Amino acid sequence: MAELRVAKNMRELRELNKYTQEELSSLIHIARQTYSLYETGKRLPDLKTVIELSNLYHISVDALLYMDLSQKKIAEDSPGGEHMALLSENSSIGLTGPDARMVMNYKSFPSETQQEVREFVLFKKKLLATKQKDN
Repeated sequence: MAELRVAKNMRELRELNKYTQEELSSLIHIARQTYSLYETGKRLPDLKTVIELSNLYHISVDALLYMDLSQKKIAEDSPGGEHMALLSENSSIGLTGPDARMVMNYKSFPSETQQEVREFVLFKKKLLATKQKDN
């Protein structure tokens, strides 16, 4: 069975999105102390909380529960650490919030699905360029 990483991921995602525990607990309608227990691993979040966090961060429940979402791990998985740069607010690209989560979700896909996503983006880009030419 895969290692449960929800506590570490909750902290990593909260910090990446620059929420305090107070702000985040308010967003998902739980007490800050309860959230703190989840983040420290002293208590497991209930299903409702896991789903709310998944929706808030636009990631799958599986990713929240089991993937290593730490920026250090993302950098190790990327030659040259380019995904680390993408997720860093200090990067020249400056992806944060929903855009950073989209990159994290993309990174979690199997390579075949990543290829499909790239092809879809190129298709949409060409379609948009064609529409702009016509106008």
